[in-house]
Amino acid sequence: MLIRGVALRGAIAINVITMIGIGPLITVPLVLGALHGPYSLAGWLAGALLALCDGLVWAELGSLFPGSGGTYGFLRSVFGARRWGALLAFLFVWQTIFYAPLIQASGYVGFANYAAYLVPWVGTSPQHVQIVAIGVGVLTVAALYRGIGSIAGIGRVLAVAAIATLLIVIVAAFAHFAPAQAFALPRDGFGGGLAAGFGQALVIAMYDYVGYGASSAIGDEVIDPAKTLPRSIVVSILLVGALYLTMQVGILGAVPWRDVIPAANGTLPPLGAHIASSLVERAFGGVAATIATLLVLTTAFASVFGNLLAFSRIPFAAAVDGAFLRPFARVDAVHRFPNVSLLTIGALALPASLFTLDQIINALTAGIVLVQPIAQIFALFALRRRGVRAPYRMWLFPLPALVALGGWTYLFWSSGAGAMLFGTVTVAAGVAVFAVRAAKLREWPFAVSG
Repeated sequence: MLIRGVALRGAIAINVITMIGIGPLITVPLVLGALHGPYSLAGWLAGALLALCDGLVWAELGSLFPGSGGTYGFLRSVFGARRWGALLAFLFVWQTIFYAPLIQASGYVGFANYAAYLVPWVGTSPQHVQIVAIGVGVLTVAALYRGIGSIAGIGRVLAVAAIATLLIVIVAAFAHFAPAQAFALPRDGFGGGLAAGFGQALVIAMYDYVGYGASSAIGDEVIDPAKTLPRSIVVSILLVGALYLTMQVGILGAVPWRDVIPAANGTLPPLGAHIASSLVERAFGGVAATIATLLVLTTAFASVFGNLLAFSRIPFAAAVDGAFLRPFARVDAVHRFPNVSLLTIGALALPASLFTLDQIINALTAGIVLVQPIAQIFALFALRRRGVRAPYRMWLFPLPALVALGGWTYLFWSSGAGAMLFGTVTVAAGVAVFAVRAAKLREWPFAVSG
């Protein structure tokens, strides 16, 4: 029996840590590239709204199934562990094997971009960025290839570094804030500007918001989950949304947005590649900028370290339950950690680091949408139709759930043809693997009756 030791503050901290990481510090240029100037604020606001609506889905399911493994447990519980829930839970774990490496790769690329501020050689070519990104990936796997006792406490480092870095960037941005520059509308006009880049900006913004459901995945360790989980989700989204909007306004008033956005080939200019370091240097000098950059790199490494630790446990836990491929249940003979799961996700992240940041974000968005958020929304509708009353019930149902469903569907289409193909093909491959496995084991839908 797990101990219920996570109160509201702890649950909020878990969500905030998972949401922030290095994400906003590497994606601001991409949001500005999609929605120019102050139009970029629409992307962050829309992302917060979608996150809030989807977060309420997590809140209701989490209050009813606390400690059941997040999405994996929700889908098995609602749709049946021996029926459709078996397929959907398998697909969620299957997609994690493709989704997690992309999350890792985005952190590796972000680390490499900021390392170029301290080591200019890194930024002299895309190939140098890729070399450093892959090197960080190898180092992350090596650091995790050990017993759990020697890697405890990383979450505390991540929390302090992530929040402190954002606050430093915000203070630096507002040190020389120019309101006229911040709110000067670009020439493409309100309608044209939003129509051209809103979808892509929302994809990028949601990449930065995702993580608000982290507390729901540990519901068995949360005190009074029926109340704590919904509150932690709403508060964390509002808090992080306020930080992101404040940071974006400050950056708009501190530097010309055209000097930040990516070039036509996707490469970032020096200012965009390490916007946090550049702002701190302008405001407080080179020494402060070096310290800020080290904080960013600490945040980046702690984030990819913690994420790979958590992601590697998802296929392992499912395999131990007998719900996923058996090799993923293997553990290291000496240190007793899931070595097959860790090495698989860690290895797949390395080639993913060869792509540009926007390509990685589009692919990971399309790769998870079809199984996780959309399937969860249908799970909630199924429960409501059966008359099941969760301890927490969504406000204004079904409006937030419908907004979340429409928003995620729109994000899938906005991710681009290549990313949509990636998401569709990987899901189809997962269905095929599930069918072969079920037939071999004589499980649903090939179970022999009687």
